[in-house]
Amino acid sequence: MTANMNWHDMVAQNLSGQSSPGYRAQVGGFEEFRIPGAANHANPSSQLGSAYPMLKAGLNRNQGTLQHTGSPTDLGLEGPGFFAVQAPGGGRAYTRDGQFHVDRQGALLTKEGYPVLGDTGPIRIDPQAGPISFGPRGELSQGGVPRGQVQLVEAADPSQLQHLSGSYYRLPQSVKAAPATGTTVQPGFLEGANTSSVQEMGNMLLAMRHFEANQRALQVADERMGRSIQELGTPPQ
Repeated sequence: MTANMNWHDMVAQNLSGQSSPGYRAQVGGFEEFRIPGAANHANPSSQLGSAYPMLKAGLNRNQGTLQHTGSPTDLGLEGPGFFAVQAPGGGRAYTRDGQFHVDRQGALLTKEGYPVLGDTGPIRIDPQAGPISFGPRGELSQGGVPRGQVQLVEAADPSQLQHLSGSYYRLPQSVKAAPATGTTVQPGFLEGANTSSVQEMGNMLLAMRHFEANQRALQVADERMGRSIQELGTPPQ
């Protein structure tokens, strides 16, 4: 029942993320989680123990559809890479949402206001030096003068990416992101979420039906145990 509740929550997040550019749908599968020695108190080191299903979540790595916007600061990605941004608190976050803008101080920011990182730190331009343009590897130029390069990274093991909120993800501190070699930037485009509302609604119904079936099985077992206790506990006449 707990695993199905987690599945339901994951599907709800996918449905809410449909409007977020670059959102990666979460996918899950059930696997057995075993507590070693939990049922063997005489020998806690025994491999025998209790087991129950748990939900293991990962990311759908399929490419989302690129949608033309015409904005020079909108960047779509083709390939497995992510943009690196500076998250609140100084940490790093990763996103495929390339809906960027330049503030009055010349900082390139996400729509939430997070600084976009380049190879040498947060990217800054001269607001008075004219329009900017991006190359296929994220090279930034302004009036023909190079201004840096958007940092593109990818995870060697995408299953280690952890969902934060919206289209943002993070990696454990022990895991380092590698440069994205197979990813190109499409200026003037945004990548849509790679979710399917029809599929997610079907998954939500499945999760609800599985939960209800397990709940009913638990109720039947509880009622049966109650009748057994009542009948065995009644003294003979």
